Amino acid sequence: MSSVFDDFLYAPEVLESFGAQRFVAAMLRVEAALAQAQADHGLIPAEAAVSIVGTCKVELFDAPKIVRDSASTGSLAQPLVKSLRETVGLFNPAAVPFVHFGCTKQDLVDTTMALMTRQVLAVTRGYVQDCIGHLERKGDMPLAAAPLRRALQRLAHSSADALAVQLGGTMASLETPGTAIQTQVAKTLELSVPGFPWDTQRDAWLALGCDVALLVGSLGTLARSMVRGEEQEEPAAGCLVALAMARRAPQRAAGLLTSMPHAHERGLGFWQADQSDWTQLLMSAHAASWGMAQTLQK
Repeated sequence: MSSVFDDFLYAPEVLESFGAQRFVAAMLRVEAALAQAQADHGLIPAEAAVSIVGTCKVELFDAPKIVRDSASTGSLAQPLVKSLRETVGLFNPAAVPFVHFGCTKQDLVDTTMALMTRQVLAVTRGYVQDCIGHLERKGDMPLAAAPLRRALQRLAHSSADALAVQLGGTMASLETPGTAIQTQVAKTLELSVPGFPWDTQRDAWLALGCDVALLVGSLGTLARSMVRGEEQEEPAAGCLVALAMARRAPQRAAGLLTSMPHAHERGLGFWQADQSDWTQLLMSAHAASWGMAQTLQK
């Protein structure tokens, strides 16, 4: 976050959801899954995969430094891969050439974003389900749960299409081995296999983003109705958070849509802007759902 005026709107768990430690851990999960799949299909030596997988432990890395170093490279992937190669080299120098083998930096970051999104959405859905349960138990508010139910249905559909691995770089040219490796990586990470290279066709990804924004809007609408119905002078903090997130979400979704024509190789600056808009949108949904669940349980 950029200032205390951002930070105070988010619970600690929301601030940590896309924090340095978690993101670096997720990138290492992708690298480990890729190395293991490549070894299983004979693309890299099994001994190299053992070394790579064994080194992909976040406690071996300085996650904040990796994030800081990314400012001078334009991508979180480059300092991560550099650090991973250096660390693998300490234990097995022969395995270093097979680190990040056949994978582009966009492949790594996009797949990591899908993995992180799946995790954050799972938490968010849990809070929304809590909201629905609380509303249905309140005699005067069961109808208020309907928009949240519809939002969850939309998310289930768009998530199935969007949360996929991205190995459209060098791996895509390997035909049969590449396809089998991509399928195994997807299974390991509990993601889907895309029907097309989504580095150039990102409509499914953007559709999920729009559905997340709709969820935030529905939570904001619920918060507004509760504030109007409250008799006390000061509204619940959770309603304040949901309303603030509902104000922000449309701009984040618009930013993603603006970058859509620049999908191929993510034109200079657009890929990085997408990453920021996406994480902020997911954090808005996480924060709004958390805030409303806390408010409704009182």
